[in-house]
Amino acid sequence: MTGLDRHAAPLRIGYVLKMFPRLSETFILSEVLGLQDAGVDVSVLSLRLADEGRFHADLARVRAAVDYLPQFGAASTVDAFRAFAGLGRGGLSGLQRALDFVGRLPSDRQAGMLVQALHLARQVEEQHLDHLHAHFMTVAAHTAYMAHLLTGVPFSVTAHAKDIYRVGVSPAIFREVAAAATAVVTVCDANERYILDHLLAGSPARVVRIYNGVDVESLPPPVPHRDPTLVLAVGRLVEKKGFDVLLDSCAVLVERGIPVTCLVLGDGEERAALEARCSDLGLNDHVRFAGAVSKDEVLGWMTRARVLALPCVTGADGNRDALPTVLIEALALGLPVVSTAVAGVPEIVDDGINGLLVTEGDPSALADGIGLLLREDDRWSQIAAAGPAKVAARFDRSRTMPQLLSVFSGAGRQESVA
Repeated sequence: MTGLDRHAAPLRIGYVLKMFPRLSETFILSEVLGLQDAGVDVSVLSLRLADEGRFHADLARVRAAVDYLPQFGAASTVDAFRAFAGLGRGGLSGLQRALDFVGRLPSDRQAGMLVQALHLARQVEEQHLDHLHAHFMTVAAHTAYMAHLLTGVPFSVTAHAKDIYRVGVSPAIFREVAAAATAVVTVCDANERYILDHLLAGSPARVVRIYNGVDVESLPPPVPHRDPTLVLAVGRLVEKKGFDVLLDSCAVLVERGIPVTCLVLGDGEERAALEARCSDLGLNDHVRFAGAVSKDEVLGWMTRARVLALPCVTGADGNRDALPTVLIEALALGLPVVSTAVAGVPEIVDDGINGLLVTEGDPSALADGIGLLLREDDRWSQIAAAGPAKVAARFDRSRTMPQLLSVFSGAGRQESVA
């Protein structure tokens, strides 16, 4: 699969990201690798230095150049003016619109974002980029939009979850950026409906649903024999993952006399509170928090676990999971999942066929689902067998990548940014 004419010059795509790499954003790493395999010349333009200290092994396969755009400061500001001077009349005509836009953003972000937009515009010109693509309709998309105003380079954005659902998302800012983009890509039908109904009602902006694809061929094969008591949970330890509900459900399972061990992979702001809750529930012999681990370690545990539990909830701030990659990977490995019908989860999990969907925020219902998969071998086998086929049909990267390529190749640079 290439999606490109090998006789034509390769597309030159600049990925604009808040931070690269990030341990939790495996979907971006997978996308860059997929484009690379398709013959696209990818550059990564990161607004922040990577500071997590741990990286996935797949990062070594990335051939893309990674440029960290200078952050706001005396030297970077002077260099930004030099970059602006090199843009010529097109840059001058776009500067006022960029200033108008940045002036509507929070005041503490304005100077830094404008400086980075000017540096990004210079990278567009120096690298002869055909297209910019940003992930998340926040700072990365805003910076790409201003670079578009300054250079005329087309751009697109993938909107995920917190940039759509969270309280505080500005429909006016969203609409302006979306209207200028060649497309707003989003990762599930639920997102698309919400965007069209709540953020872009009446707007001519183009919204395209493209599922996050996984590289099915690189995954280990499904394993039929697993630890009969092991429940795996993977994700950042934040409210929307519902791991507090999972702990309560583990307490229900123990009370029911069902043997269970739960391994939680991930880190985040709620870790201390979750560990305290685990202790209060008397679950220290049943639940272990292993912290953040690499993708290879996650996949290894997925071949050993009996069930993956991800009891997603809608947070108090409106944030929610849109299309959790961990569910897709679990199904691809023949690991049955128990989750909730939040956002795009039902687009992954067909209840009773390749997993179970239970009531959001209900520990007893979650315990019922986990308990069924722990105890009923025949039902477990039926559900486990259905997962790989669903992923191959809907989420294989070889299916999703051509759709993304069509977004990138569908529009040329504008003649004027006025």
